Amino acid sequence: MWRTLILRKPFGCLVRARKKTVSECGHFKNRQILDRRVLSAERKLFYTTSQQQLDLRRFLEEIGSDPKEARYWLRQFQNHESAPDKPFAVVQVDSQILNDKVMLEKLASCLAFLHRNGMPVIVVHGLDGRAVVNDSSDVRLRRAKLIEDNIEFVDLLERHGSRARPFMSSGHVLSTLEDDNHSAALLGRIDKVDVKPLQQSLRSGHIPVLTAVGESPSGQVLCVDSNDAAIRIAHILQPMKVMFLNTTGGLLDSQGNVLGNVNVVDDVASLIQQPWHTETILKQVILIAKLLSTLPEYSSAVITSADSLITELFTHKGSGTMFLRPEEIHKHHSLATVDIEKLKELLIKSFNKPLNAEYFSTLQHRLHTLYVTQSYTAAAVITHEEGVDGVPYLDKFTVGRQSQGLGTSDNLWKKIKADFSSLFWRSRGTNRINPWYFIRCDGSWTNGNWTIFWFGVRDHVLTHRLVEHAKSIPPSFDPVAPHDEAKSKRVLSSNGYHKFL
Repeated sequence: MWRTLILRKPFGCLVRARKKTVSECGHFKNRQILDRRVLSAERKLFYTTSQQQLDLRRFLEEIGSDPKEARYWLRQFQNHESAPDKPFAVVQVDSQILNDKVMLEKLASCLAFLHRNGMPVIVVHGLDGRAVVNDSSDVRLRRAKLIEDNIEFVDLLERHGSRARPFMSSGHVLSTLEDDNHSAALLGRIDKVDVKPLQQSLRSGHIPVLTAVGESPSGQVLCVDSNDAAIRIAHILQPMKVMFLNTTGGLLDSQGNVLGNVNVVDDVASLIQQPWHTETILKQVILIAKLLSTLPEYSSAVITSADSLITELFTHKGSGTMFLRPEEIHKHHSLATVDIEKLKELLIKSFNKPLNAEYFSTLQHRLHTLYVTQSYTAAAVITHEEGVDGVPYLDKFTVGRQSQGLGTSDNLWKKIKADFSSLFWRSRGTNRINPWYFIRCDGSWTNGNWTIFWFGVRDHVLTHRLVEHAKSIPPSFDPVAPHDEAKSKRVLSSNGYHKFL
């Protein structure tokens, strides 16, 4: 149907013109296109918002602890500078997890959560050190099962909202050599690793899921140890985290308790001597220790259950064993050997208040021992005090932002405990680190304003003197540091919680 429109020409002349049909109107077509784009954007926004809400709800339910603590670690990991083709974590998945549908579903959900929130991962699975292969037909069946597992895992990741890319017969990533001991069973060992296909996958926004299967120079397809594959990939790509996931959790001590942290410098030598660890675990520990010596200081490795992946990353609890390479800690008995400016900067940044002008001049005469990391990112100051029967006083204990999450606080405390049989210190009653102190003290006293802690002291008369002396020590900061303000209305960030550990 045609319609007529009266148009006004220039200079006021009127003319009749045929009006276009609706289908001919270009502006209407453009409006249709715009409407479709707006609708698509709204749907995308609704999906993104809904997904974020689901992520946040599941995240908070998973950690089951202080949300501020979790948000702090989330920001730390997200803000960590890295190239688009560099993973946040390399994750090795134990073969037993792939046989547990419930655990596998939960793991896929957690990895998809990390991927969506700017923490890309590379997943490696396959045979592990426990695998016992009888003949070549057995390994062919296992290899077929690995391919099925890879397809299922990729499908699960995508169902949880993340794009994933399968690497099933990974000869273009893993170059292998035939193992003389298992050549008939089609098992091999890794010769070279080409990570470029994995990096390309990361750049395109996919999670690479790699089956630990390689190819020999003769074209033979060989299964390799997935632990070894993950370690070789991590060595090249230098991730922040290397995670070895299983169905049971971390390493155990002689009483069956989980070992929370392992210092690869001080603890590994004694750890591998313990008779209750299997040969497979000992091999894994040695490989992890060697790997960490090639990674940046901020990197760490963990053996944990797939059930506790989120709590392991974003809280201080969990069922895993974290392997750390803490920075070297130096010990001083005089300020003459200390970089005063760096120490002053650390204290001011940590407590967010200026030091009293006379702090270092008075400390010079009271100093017993100063512990400080090589980069001046953590320190503990211990002083002599009069009238307390020689019990040393912990004047300052601080760990800067760069050293948080690396086991520095525990390592620093170990050094202090090794050198001192007794100690006392104080903390404001509102200080959020107090639970950490309560775990490490033998006794405490509080009046609401101050909490006085001590260890190694049993005499009640002496503890009373320690309390009175600690209460009388003038503040080192002017004005009082914000984390010590008893009546502060400001909500402390989780950074304020961690930096004093």
